[in-house]
Amino acid sequence: MKKYNLILVLLLLISFVIISCGDDDNLDEPNYISSKIDEVNWDGVPEININHVNDTLTLLGSGNEQVIVFKIKFNGVGTYNLSGSQASYYTTIGGDVITSLYTLDENFSSQITVTNYNLEENIVKGNFELLLLKKWSNPENNVNSLGFTNGQFRGIIAD
Repeated sequence: MKKYNLILVLLLLISFVIISCGDDDNLDEPNYISSKIDEVNWDGVPEININHVNDTLTLLGSGNEQVIVFKIKFNGVGTYNLSGSQASYYTTIGGDVITSLYTLDENFSSQITVTNYNLEENIVKGNFELLLLKKWSNPENNVNSLGFTNGQFRGIIAD
């Protein structure tokens, strides 16, 4: 009987060790937004908000005097085709003076895909691809369009 109890205790201990060593669902994974802009790597810091009154998700990524903005009617995980003013990009000087503005090319199928939405932890993760056309710049530049490829993001939704 003592041998049986010892075996049972060992099995419970082994089970506990195996369960406690499981994956922590990447709780320590950092927030990020990144893309290739015309084949040049770009990284930024994401800010994500959801307006629950009109179900709008706003994703803003900023880094190196560059800002990208997405606004979509959010329905959870899925692919969202972008049009109109749902995405834009601008450059700044000092973070407050806007020097150029780019908006969606309506002849290109720009998309943002939410691949993971964790409601308990308020985390959104996904990818994007888009083509933007220059609306204006000051000083003038010769960059008439910007292609964003391999775009990825992960962030905690602000309260």
